[in-house]
This record gives sequence, C-alpha cells and structure tokens, in this order.
Amino acid sequence: MKLITWNIQWGRGVDGRVDLDRVVADARRLADFDVLCLQEVASGYSQLPGCDGTDQFARLADLLPGYTVIPGIATDTPAPGGGRRRFGNLIATRWPVGQVFAHLLPWPPEPGVPSMQRVALEATLETPLGVLRVTTTHLAYYSSRQRYAQIARLRELHRE
Repeated sequence: MKLITWNIQWGRGVDGRVDLDRVVADARRLADFDVLCLQEVASGYSQLPGCDGTDQFARLADLLPGYTVIPGIATDTPAPGGGRRRFGNLIATRWPVGQVFAHLLPWPPEPGVPSMQRVALEATLETPLGVLRVTTTHLAYYSSRQRYAQIARLRELHRE
C-alpha cells in the first residue's frame, strides 16, 4: 500500500502560486498512491495568499477520478458577502470506504494566539491487506497547549 500525507497549505507552492493541479501531479510523481491524506484544504477563503476562494474539496475530487474523496471540515463559517468558508482535511482512496468519522479535537482557549478548530478525519478502508483505519489531522501550530490537548485526544481515540 502506498499512502501519502501532505499539508498542502491550500495548494500554495514555494513560489506562492496556488495550483491544485500541480499538487496532484506532484503527489502522483511521488507514488502511485492508494491513499492520499491532505491537510489545509480550503473553500471560500479568498483572503488566503494566492487563493481565489475555489471549493478545493470539489476541485480535488475532480482531479482524482477513480478515488473516493472524503472531506473533513474543521471550520465552517459564514463568508463575507454570503456563502460559506470551510477549511480542513481530506482523504482520497482507491479502496472501498466503510465508516467515516470527523472527530473534533480539543481547542482550549489561549488568548492572543491565532488558532482554529481542528478535526481528525478517520476512514475505515477495505484493502487487500484487510480492514485498515486511516486518520489524518493537522494539529495546532502556534499553541503547544492546544497541540498537547489534541495529541491526548488522538491517543484516546486510538485506544477506543
């Protein structure tokens, strides 16, 4: 099995250009992946550098024919001027998908520290190796307090 996990930062490359076609092409160059886990997928966030607000969850699904694409929305808020803004993770797999869970992770307050709700996206896949549980997440970056709380919750989920 080939699994790639990648924080795509809403598709932004080191050149500052947002290009989901390039992200998928680069992932395919790395491996003929069976499972692709992506973090920082956006929809409606035109204020992010280089981002036009495109629904990246839908666009990635279009770029991955033959894969089941599972969005894991961590934040879903009203967009200025109408519509919704969504941000989170995604699992794409060529294997049949069983159960899917989006586990909200702890978000203890830490005034003055930029943060947002985080989610651990879990999918049960029916693979040639047997049933496999795959989880992808993106932990808090600026707050060690939030990150440690999130790690503790992930450990609890694993024990469950």
